[in-house]
Amino acid sequence: MKSINYAKWIACNAVVFAAIELLDAPLRAGGNTTTFALMFVVKFLAATAIAYCCMAFCNKTIWRLGYLPLALYTVLFCDAFADLGALITIASKIKVENKSIILISLVFLILYLLYGTLNSQIISPRKHKYTSEKLKKTYKFVFISDLHYGSAQTEKTVDNALRKVKDLNPDFMILGGDITDERTSAEDMKRIYEMIGSLGLDVFFVYGNHDLQSHGHYLSGPTFTPEELEEAITGNGIKILRDEMVQWADDLVILGREDGEDKERRLKVDQLPERPDKAFTICIDHTPYLEDDILATGADLQLSGHTHAGQLFPLRYVYKLGVRNIYGEYRRGDTILYVSPGISGWYFPFRTEANCNYEVITLSPKH
Repeated sequence: MKSINYAKWIACNAVVFAAIELLDAPLRAGGNTTTFALMFVVKFLAATAIAYCCMAFCNKTIWRLGYLPLALYTVLFCDAFADLGALITIASKIKVENKSIILISLVFLILYLLYGTLNSQIISPRKHKYTSEKLKKTYKFVFISDLHYGSAQTEKTVDNALRKVKDLNPDFMILGGDITDERTSAEDMKRIYEMIGSLGLDVFFVYGNHDLQSHGHYLSGPTFTPEELEEAITGNGIKILRDEMVQWADDLVILGREDGEDKERRLKVDQLPERPDKAFTICIDHTPYLEDDILATGADLQLSGHTHAGQLFPLRYVYKLGVRNIYGEYRRGDTILYVSPGISGWYFPFRTEANCNYEVITLSPKH
């Protein structure tokens, strides 16, 4: 995340805030409880819809508008709660002036921006422990997904997190996709894999839906080719798994799936390499939504990312209305599925749903 991009983000919020307050002035003048109630509901729903469009839809308009749609979300969201405060005040028979509502909205916006910005830059480990009768030894590894390097976090933030990962001395590390995206420059792409390769760990990688810059044509075009990306990954000692299996030990297998959006390359479950029956299987699949595949694969543990736990409040709860596997641990048949919120956010230097995490996972024999 470059400082000039952050300045653009703040500038967008300032411009949108001024525009919204100008439009609101006539509505608030002499407004009653009904007016403020409607304004709260409309703004809250509009902010949620805009957030959903920003995060769920990959179309040219959203990509090319840059920070503007999200600035509209943050301003409307905070303004809605300023109107709610005005509604409560008026209902209590206390007169409220428009300039007071503007001030409250501005305070809400500043606090919301501070929280979302800080939350997007703080990366913490989340520890998990699983046991199985299939395991003969104890293993510790780190799972990192959805870094989107160059988009939302500073290089210092990422570098500090990777240093902490190295200090954990894991047996290996798994990259669960979207380490880069369409806004990652060729220089940044090479840089992040050099940083990961310098850790001196055995690292396994699966592709996410953004790594290959599949929506780069919505911007000024891809900044690197698939061949350049593969060279940067493998050239730094990282093993790419595309519907491939690695037997890490006699009792531990790692199965890396092709991304679910690549329907031409992704194999059907019955076409996957045969796995040892008695070995504990970790399945890495960037997308957690393909329930039929989860059940058919029958891995002991599947790790996924992709969802960012919604990234923007209240999207985690909106997603739950239509998609089951959003964030956290689930049981799907014989498989434990864990959906990570990711180590970063997508594009915007802002996150209000869940923390930025990398997963530290310990596998032990079941006694």
